[in-house]
Amino acid sequence: SAPTDEATNESAMEGFKIIGEGLKVPKGKDKSFLFLKTHKCGTSTLVNMFYLFGIRRRLNFVTQPWSRGLDIERTLLPPRPGGHYNFQIAHAVFKPDRQHELLPKFRTFYTTIIRSPIKRFNSAFSYFGVDKSHRYGDDGQLLSLDDTIHKYFTSNETLFEPTENSCSLSNVVNGLSKDLGFAKYLERDGTLQEKIDDFIADLAQEFDFVLLTDYFDESLVLLKEQMGWEFQDIFFMKRFYTVDRSRKDSALSQKTMDLIHKYNIVDTQLYNFFHQIYKMKVRAYGEELLKQKTAEFRRLRLEFENRCFNKPDNDELSERFNKKWTLTEFGEREKSCTLLHMRDIVLDYFVSELQVKEDFNSQNGEAMMKEWAGRHQPMTTEEKDLAISIQEAYDDHGVQQVHV
Repeated sequence: SAPTDEATNESAMEGFKIIGEGLKVPKGKDKSFLFLKTHKCGTSTLVNMFYLFGIRRRLNFVTQPWSRGLDIERTLLPPRPGGHYNFQIAHAVFKPDRQHELLPKFRTFYTTIIRSPIKRFNSAFSYFGVDKSHRYGDDGQLLSLDDTIHKYFTSNETLFEPTENSCSLSNVVNGLSKDLGFAKYLERDGTLQEKIDDFIADLAQEFDFVLLTDYFDESLVLLKEQMGWEFQDIFFMKRFYTVDRSRKDSALSQKTMDLIHKYNIVDTQLYNFFHQIYKMKVRAYGEELLKQKTAEFRRLRLEFENRCFNKPDNDELSERFNKKWTLTEFGEREKSCTLLHMRDIVLDYFVSELQVKEDFNSQNGEAMMKEWAGRHQPMTTEEKDLAISIQEAYDDHGVQQVHV
């Protein structure tokens, strides 16, 4: 049967230190931040929130010049002169040694987000297009999601079956562990379980906090409390909805869920471990207090979103990206509304230009733009004004507590 949430990796748990009373961020780690962006864990919703946080404060992003992806072994955009990197939010495989060079652990808060193996697998299975070659039966009829997944695994069991010292690792199967760097552990000597134990134990020491998609709002509130942020720092806009209109029945049988857990053996143990850590932190903070804070956050966030945008009826069900939302009069004045709603690819380029031009004041910025920007057009005057107004508002007032 599938592992339960109580099947926590005990060897990794040994020696793990939970942050103390109040879950306050370790001293010195409040000025530099790494968010290891994982695939299919709700990170698209978080990206704009983190971009707004960094742009407001003129932070130096670890990023490739004018690129959506991030390979930290390749050429990186330099930080502003005299500064150092203090923010990373792009998709990247976790490589601790290189990360420590860019964002030293002694002054950087490391965090990431993970998702329950069943939900993450289902999302990746569809997103990466794997289901397309398995979704029809021998009679040509469309299979249910349950039958499609079962067919996928059973059609090539030798590919997915974990062995004594190895397992499948791809964007779909154990994809979360792939993002977090498990590939290098597969190269080691020892059994698969020993490799998983070492992997989880190392991650427990690397990451100061791990958010759970399954407790999305609660995780953000705990992050806010640890970092000493305001509610407005964790406001996000619901941006993407994945709707598969061809599927009428997405319920999974226990047999199929057991297969998902079996073949996603690393992701399953990883999630079970950090789920336990999450519950420990909830108890340390106070379950009732977290419920109260989460309810307050949800109310404030939704009211802020509704003040920012006019939203068509049933937009959530009809649009993959809520492009039909329009700014209200309040949203026109509150520039963070615009930035929170922008496509993340635009913000990737935003950050590059802000950084090389030192927010438009750098003398050699044009030369760096010419070298790295390629065919990407510079920011428009309107976009520059947007960035400047957001930064100046923060300079003048900081992030104000929101009472809407």
